[in-house]
Amino acid sequence: MRRAISTLGWKLTLATSVATASITGTPAWSEEFTLSPVVIEGRTVHPSQAIRQGVDRAYNSSRSSSGVGGSVLQNLNPVNTTDALRYNASGLINSPEAGDRFGSSKKVRTFGDFGASESIDGLPALKFQGQEGGGYNNTLVPSIAVEQIDVLKGGRAVQYGDGSDGGVIQTNIKSGRGYEDHQAISIDASTAREGIVQGEVADSTEDWDYYAAASGFLGSYDGDPSSLDKQYIVGTVGKLGFNFSEDTRAELLAIYDRSRPDIFRNGDLNKITTESWMGAATVDHTLSDINSVQAGAAITNTRSRWPARNRNRAIDNRILFADHNLSLPLSDTIDYDGTVGVEYKHTFNERDKTFDNSFDDYAVKSMNAFTFNDNLTLTAGLRYTWLNNEIILNGVEQADNLQDDAILSYQAGASYSVLDETRLRVSYATGFNRFFEKYGNFGTDALNPNGAQDEVVESKTMEIGINQGIHNGYIDVALYNIVQDNVPRRNGGAIQNVEVDQTGIEVEAFDQLTDSVSVSASYMHILDVEATRADGTNANGNVFFGSNGVPVPEHQASLRLDYRATEKWGIWGAAYVTTGFESYNIDGSVTERSGFTRLDIGTSYAVNDKLTLRARAENLLDERDFGQTIDGQTFDDDAKLGTVVWLGMDYTF
Repeated sequence: MRRAISTLGWKLTLATSVATASITGTPAWSEEFTLSPVVIEGRTVHPSQAIRQGVDRAYNSSRSSSGVGGSVLQNLNPVNTTDALRYNASGLINSPEAGDRFGSSKKVRTFGDFGASESIDGLPALKFQGQEGGGYNNTLVPSIAVEQIDVLKGGRAVQYGDGSDGGVIQTNIKSGRGYEDHQAISIDASTAREGIVQGEVADSTEDWDYYAAASGFLGSYDGDPSSLDKQYIVGTVGKLGFNFSEDTRAELLAIYDRSRPDIFRNGDLNKITTESWMGAATVDHTLSDINSVQAGAAITNTRSRWPARNRNRAIDNRILFADHNLSLPLSDTIDYDGTVGVEYKHTFNERDKTFDNSFDDYAVKSMNAFTFNDNLTLTAGLRYTWLNNEIILNGVEQADNLQDDAILSYQAGASYSVLDETRLRVSYATGFNRFFEKYGNFGTDALNPNGAQDEVVESKTMEIGINQGIHNGYIDVALYNIVQDNVPRRNGGAIQNVEVDQTGIEVEAFDQLTDSVSVSASYMHILDVEATRADGTNANGNVFFGSNGVPVPEHQASLRLDYRATEKWGIWGAAYVTTGFESYNIDGSVTERSGFTRLDIGTSYAVNDKLTLRARAENLLDERDFGQTIDGQTFDDDAKLGTVVWLGMDYTF
């Protein structure tokens, strides 16, 4: 029987799954609201999807990623999933401007972009219009509906396309497969005058299955913190599956989210509304024992309105794609897994009724993996993307500033187990970022014919890593270098592209110390960041505009402990530490910001098989600055939230 990954790979997959659920103490595939580890068959795939998932697993065997289970996210921050993600997964660069519970960073390893693209359920990567002004961000998918969020690191252009220069964030939504007449509700309230109610229903038969969830949040802050009056959030998600046969499965996905923060700005009350919806459809079909196809379409509309500042911004996406997957033995010792595919993506970006821009990309791709003796895996991938722009300013179509009308992306890698518990990996991969944010964020500078104009950001990632099994867990170390070319920087009314070179190291570990105690940890250190102009002169850490460099975190570390005192009672703790931030400015000076520590502790008690009670102390050390204040300047502690206590319950009907 051929295997897509080695025995060690399966061990690491299991260990990672357990690590992502360490806070709740139950495996990541367990029932969300049941303490006992009841295996949910929905974690398995339909037979028509098996070849595709095996190909993906083999192709990504030489790449780094970090996964966090939905139960962990829901415990740490049930409103803002990305906040909980950055405190649990390495690779995300924490930003002091959005370091508290309301914000987050989507920068995966890189400084020369505005953040990574996102993939929902493995669909081609895309971007959404983010919320502005204040309040909770990243509320698109209710946390109760999240099965797992993965941070896929390094250039991912071959598989995911745009916005993949540093990596991609992939959110996997629960499926109804394996559920039988399931209904559950989760209620949380905090001392910050916040409350959130979430519910889910799911059911399945041999022919169909469905999963649906809804969430409602209200925060009545009334000036505590000083920038917020209140915030309303409502969200829903639904997924339908149809099994026409063992060879064919269709899935429909729908997501809706509406966030309304009311903020105080310069003494005035500002009302901001962000509304997002997404629809997707996919069909998987097995042609034979060795090959299958998948075809799909996705549509998103996201818009943010801030009337007090005359802001009206939108990002819409239209995607079509089709892939053919092949998995077969080439000999008794060599297995092949591969995909060829085509993709079309249309992105519309509107900014304040000034810019109305369209970006059309057509791509062909090929991903390949060869596995020798169920151990050594060699991977290679290619993607060719044709680019088209239409830039409209105040109703007038502008001259085509696109410098290159096509991009060749590639990836090569290898992974090999030198011992039963020791696996080495190496990879070289590219990514790209259309960086359409330059239109508007950089004014009309991108239209200046004397500047670099519109060049796509391209990245090259070199990485080596080792995964070592230890005791009942593992330790994983990755050393990487990423070079981003054509990063846009404002200079004298025109765009001046720079090269951003960044090097870092990441360490992750997990161990099941005893039957009742587990521990997981992560560490990330940015070794160096340099920005170089086209003429070879050094811009220090100055990447985008002005004279100040980007704030680079010196050290980031996290630690999570879970103690199952009894079958019904558990205690957990999660800590995040950063030692500070340094910005190397264009004049050679250094701006320093202090580090911070966030500590959360929580407990849960299963009253019976249906009811679980929870309590959590968020930010136990009463941190309020989160690295925002420059050393030597004063900081208004009273303007920020400190420690917040949450009480909650989960009930399964």
